[in-house]
Formats: sequence, C-alpha cells, structure tokens
Amino acid sequence: MMGAVLMVALASCNQSVKNSDNEQYQMVIGAGNVGDAPIVEPTEVMRLYEGVAPGSETWTHPEGKSETNGNIVYFNVSTPEMTVYLPDPSVATGAAMVVCPGGAFCLLSYTTEGTMVANELCKRGIAAIVLKYRTTPILNEKGEVTNDPEEMQKFVMALMSKSMTDPNLTATQNCLNMENSHLSFEDADRAISLVRENAAKWNINPEKIGIVGFSAGAVVAMHQALKHTESGRPNFSGVVYGGWVKGWEAPSDAAPLFLCSPVQDIFHPEECINAYQMWQSAKLPVELHCYSDCQHGFGAVPTGKSSDLWMEAMVRFMQDTGFLKK
Repeated sequence: MMGAVLMVALASCNQSVKNSDNEQYQMVIGAGNVGDAPIVEPTEVMRLYEGVAPGSETWTHPEGKSETNGNIVYFNVSTPEMTVYLPDPSVATGAAMVVCPGGAFCLLSYTTEGTMVANELCKRGIAAIVLKYRTTPILNEKGEVTNDPEEMQKFVMALMSKSMTDPNLTATQNCLNMENSHLSFEDADRAISLVRENAAKWNINPEKIGIVGFSAGAVVAMHQALKHTESGRPNFSGVVYGGWVKGWEAPSDAAPLFLCSPVQDIFHPEECINAYQMWQSAKLPVELHCYSDCQHGFGAVPTGKSSDLWMEAMVRFMQDTGFLKK
C-alpha cells in the first residue's frame, strides 16, 4: 500500500501523468529490496529548533512511519530534525551535503533518497546530513490527522486534485503552491545554518557545505539556492529530478548548481532547463544531465541504467568547481 501511496505523492506535483505512466513509476519505486543496502551509522541526531518549530505551533499530531521493501517513509512530520553521517577520517574531505528526500511535501522517502544517499556521499569523503523537514499533515475525511495508509492515499489524491486546477501550472509551481512548503524551506535554511555552527565539531569546512534534494526535496534544494539567509547559504547545490519556474534570476552569491533528471519526467524537461539557464545567464558554474532510460524516483537505488552514474557525475562537478579537491 505504501508503495502506491508514495507513487501517487511523487506524481502529485504534476497534472499530466497518465495512468500507464503511474504504473511505471510504481514499478520503479517499488522495485528491488533496499533492505540489504549498506547501513551508515549516524553520528548524531539533532532537532532543528528548541521547543516547537516556529510556524507549526498548533501541530500536536504524532509522526507516522512505514516501511516497504526496506524503504522507510515518514509522514506527518511536525518536529524537524537532521541526522549526521560522517565519513571515515581517512577519506574525509571536509565537505558536507544536506540531503533532502522527496515525497510531494506529504511524505519523505527516507531510505532511497536519504540514508542511501548519505552512504554514497560518505564513501566519497563527504559528510551527509539527512534532513527530516516538516511535511503537510495528512487528514482523514473528518479533518483529523491520520497515519492510516488508506486514508493517507485518499488525502494525497484529494490534494493532487486540489492543486491541479490550472493545467498550465508546472510541476514546480504546483509544489510551490503547497500550503506548508514554506516550512520545508525554513527547515532547509535552518539545517545549513546548524551545520555551519557545528562545523568544527564535525570536522567540516564551513565554506564547503552544500545541499542536494530529490523531487519535492529538489524543490527545497533549488529554493535554498535562490533564497537563503547568510548563514544558510549553500556552497554547492544538487537538484535531482526537479527544476524551477521561469521569471527568476540567480542571486549574486549563488553557488555551483548540478542538475540531473529523466528525459521523460513528471517534472518536465523545461523545468530543469529553466534552472540551468538561470545559472548560465548569470555566468555561474552549472551542469545538467538528462538520462533517457530511467524514471522518476531512482534515488540511490541501483537500476542498471546510466542514471546510476549521477552521483559520480555530481562529485566530478564538485571537483571541477573547487567544492572538492581533485
């Protein structure tokens, strides 16, 4: 059931996904058993705020958690936190990345787009901070927050219908229109700020802190690249199957931007191209990879496709731009 719910959530930012495509996305997200994936032991789990998170003071519901094929999914997240994974000192580069899982701002695909990504980053000497940002509460027909999977699917489908009243809206714009997406953005800024504050403790260079996100998490990462506080500025940004809307300009302090996406994605190709062109117009370092034979939601799960190389491509770009030493 959760695999189907997650599939719907990932598709919920785009009104043009057809039923046949839905079957493909469900197959990809549910494919393989990630339970045998290498386990990265966390160094520390840190709440983002002391006390109740600002902006969601009225949220008192319990957090939900489900697991399908080894993939942990969180929902109804009201207490944002970050989990720190540090590489072996023998390979540590001093760089760090805040990792933002996706799930249409309703769910967090925490294993495939969180801890597995952290494992891959740590193997390359990059500290990983997996962010559990606040998500839109899932309500039943009575308007009560629920952790019931069937009620969850009904809610996500209703939310999808509500957010798609204008067929001309892009997937990114539909995500930006989500009622509580601004809380996710605030959590990302706070996370980078906290990593910077704790850089000495974790042997991280405070000028080598980036962010990478997937799907809705990619929207979070892209927003952070565009709008951030001084302490929340990323030194590198990775956007995986996501994009942006037209009409924006890259900020003067923008960091290098890496983008990758399936050619046939629920975030249409022009959305990642929009982001690419923003950086290119500002003459800022940017790289875009579009993979032809893959689907939305691959995360860090090996698929046997060329998209399996996205992490290596991102790391090479980090080296080319000076975020990592060659």
